[in-house]
Amino acid sequence: FFTHLSLVFLVLANLVAVIRIVIRKTSPWEELFKWNALLGVGTGCMYAFMIHAFFPSVSARAVGWDPSPFQWEVAMANFGVGLLGILSFRAGYGFRVAAVISLVCWFWGAAIGHVRQMIVAGNFAPGNAGSWFWLDVLAPALMIALIVAMKKDKAA
Repeated sequence: FFTHLSLVFLVLANLVAVIRIVIRKTSPWEELFKWNALLGVGTGCMYAFMIHAFFPSVSARAVGWDPSPFQWEVAMANFGVGLLGILSFRAGYGFRVAAVISLVCWFWGAAIGHVRQMIVAGNFAPGNAGSWFWLDVLAPALMIALIVAMKKDKAA
């Protein structure tokens, strides 16, 4: 369960957003962005922060690495992006764009690192090649699509 918790948060975010869209008849892009920022990015990154910061042996084992002092830096990156995601829930458009840029840099950079580990080290551990990898690839793409859709929706 904990291996895939960030995926659970992402699914939950979209479920909550769809329910709110149906009940409140609100802008679908705004609702999807808000809930994905709060739960998918914010809560997911805060979970990753806690695992890397306070349980480094567990997180290292899941990623297929030895524990390292660099995990604190990974924890802090997750904390920063997670905080941006949480604050994006109520923030203006400009702040949200900046938060998405930060997410894209962090997650796609991490995805490149995961691919490199798969190729160079044959590391297909669940924390390197499993749902975390796919979240690193797909979450930024989703958030880019939502921020662009929100802009187009407001311009229309």
